[in-house]
Amino acid sequence: MDQSAINVTAKSTNSDFLTAPQPITVLSGRQLDRQRGETAMSAINNTPGVSNLTTGSGTSKPIIRGLTGQRVLVMTDGIRQEEQQFGDDHTVELDSFNIQKIEIIRGPGSLLYGSDALGGVVNVIRDKAPLSEEGIPKMAGIFNSNSYSNNKQDAGNFAIYGNLNGFGYRASSNSRKAGKITTPNGTLRNTGMIEKNQSASIGLDGDWGNFYLDSFKREQTQDLLDNPNENPGATVSQKLLHEKSHFHSFFIFSAGNLELDFSYQRNNRREIESKNKLLPIQDILLDKNAEVLDKSFQFYQVTSKEKYQGLNLFLDTTTADAKFHHKPIFNFLKGTIGISGLEQRNKTIGTEPLIPSYGIINIAGYFLEELKLGSLTFSAGIRGDKRSVDIRNNQTLGVSEQTKNYYMTTGSTGVVWRIYKSFSTIFNYGRGFRAPTPFELFSYGVHEGTGKFEIGNNHLKPEYSNNLDFSLRFASSKIQTEISIFQNHIQNFIYAASIAQIDLDSGLPKYEYKQGNAILKGGEFSIQAELFRKLVFSGGIDIVYSRNQSDTHPLPRTTPNRARAGLRWTEDSILGLKNFYFSINGRFYDSQYRVDPKETPTKGYNLIDAGLGFELPHFGDGTSKPTVDLSIQNVFNVSYVDHLSRYKDYALNPGLNAILKVSFPFTAIP
Repeated sequence: MDQSAINVTAKSTNSDFLTAPQPITVLSGRQLDRQRGETAMSAINNTPGVSNLTTGSGTSKPIIRGLTGQRVLVMTDGIRQEEQQFGDDHTVELDSFNIQKIEIIRGPGSLLYGSDALGGVVNVIRDKAPLSEEGIPKMAGIFNSNSYSNNKQDAGNFAIYGNLNGFGYRASSNSRKAGKITTPNGTLRNTGMIEKNQSASIGLDGDWGNFYLDSFKREQTQDLLDNPNENPGATVSQKLLHEKSHFHSFFIFSAGNLELDFSYQRNNRREIESKNKLLPIQDILLDKNAEVLDKSFQFYQVTSKEKYQGLNLFLDTTTADAKFHHKPIFNFLKGTIGISGLEQRNKTIGTEPLIPSYGIINIAGYFLEELKLGSLTFSAGIRGDKRSVDIRNNQTLGVSEQTKNYYMTTGSTGVVWRIYKSFSTIFNYGRGFRAPTPFELFSYGVHEGTGKFEIGNNHLKPEYSNNLDFSLRFASSKIQTEISIFQNHIQNFIYAASIAQIDLDSGLPKYEYKQGNAILKGGEFSIQAELFRKLVFSGGIDIVYSRNQSDTHPLPRTTPNRARAGLRWTEDSILGLKNFYFSINGRFYDSQYRVDPKETPTKGYNLIDAGLGFELPHFGDGTSKPTVDLSIQNVFNVSYVDHLSRYKDYALNPGLNAILKVSFPFTAIP
């Protein structure tokens, strides 16, 4: 049975699963290896209540209980990812190889994490420098290779790591290249992608605590398939750069433990109508000697090459967080007190500005306490945020210089009743919030990634969600199961509404941002059971209902109801292969006819996947063995349209896809 920890430091025990105040799923180890896909978010696609909004093979972003984009917060090692998530085609900028664990929280997480966590939180724990000497060689490494038949994709990763007397280090580099997507009806033009990732980290461990410094860089170029009926022959492309550095320290004191986190990240997003006209960044600056951090970047530039520049955004984000986890008071009251700060600067320098340059400063304070009384555990907390948004003048967008201030209060409360050793029930109320983004406030122009002319609304207010959760959980040595139901009422829900006009220059429909109230409700059921020795059954059901209460229509991109079921058989050894497994899984999707009037309904479909894997016994470093995983997605090459695909209006989803994954660990210096 797979049982995983609830947080970064917890151990793998049943009590973690049974006493978590919110529905949480954790992926790690071989389970994560099997589910790891073409993007970092591909791995979570079949977890309870979680789906992916996809744009081809290189872009996916999580949908949790019907909410996505800037209503689901994605974090790495507890630090929020900031990467212009206002577009459906904007991917989560993470390396899919070097991931140790993924934690998914279903339900609002604004108490601890702030704005945007209305639907849930995805926290990706990256592989970093090993801080403990125990079981870690002075120098070791791993090589990974992945191949995908459907789009002729190949990916390779190399990492080296070790620990020298408490000093840990790790470095990795990988690349990924894919061609056109193949469907049962043929290939999809302009759907290739190229990706490169590098990372490095160091750390030190001692009796006083520990620290690490982690840094990664990601570059991606992705071609986007435009609607051939509206724009035949289009070669829309986006080029992305994301850099992030994170310093984490952990100190042990007699009264409790102190965590300090500081991070800086830069995101550069470029979108252009023709990939053949994408110019080097140095060719489109007014000051060609300008450094990346220099203030000489302009809002936009008009030159003889202006038609080649398109959308070009630079987003710089600095965060600082401090958390103090006090030790139990009277042996039954424990909790966390924290402060958080964020400073963000966006520079718009392309000829399609879309949004103005701006600056954001956010400061927050919060506390969360947990009281344990016998079989009952109560939790409650509160948080306050102040956010200031400074908007720069932009004549093209018709925006004047101005400042907007937002004051937001949120909190949560819940109770866990451990009825028996293996059974618990959980009730939780959570209030989340999301400040309107500069894109929703001030955008005015063509967004190549979505194929719309989008118009902002300067009068938008913050969104607030009020979420009720009720769960029943059971865990034993043979069975782990959970039933959860929820209702999430969102005040001031922000959405793009058609104004029934066409932009004459681009020919694209115009959409304007509005507000109203929305409601989402539904539930999840999941089970994992050992039927017989070495044979495990897993399955689940997800149901989501949504409605915009202002116009009574369903919310766009609402996840269709779905079910999943699978069997996994394992053997310690077969034909000389160690830790062998064979699995077969079914995914069953309902039709989605409850759609927004401007959205295309989709029919239901059923997919079968199969896979096997094993360790090679005569290779490796004596501790870790090489692993081989072979899987086939969509075994019967079914023609289907995923309701959560951005290409659903004019293209099928991928057909049969055979995937080969090889992992080869080695030890250089024991």
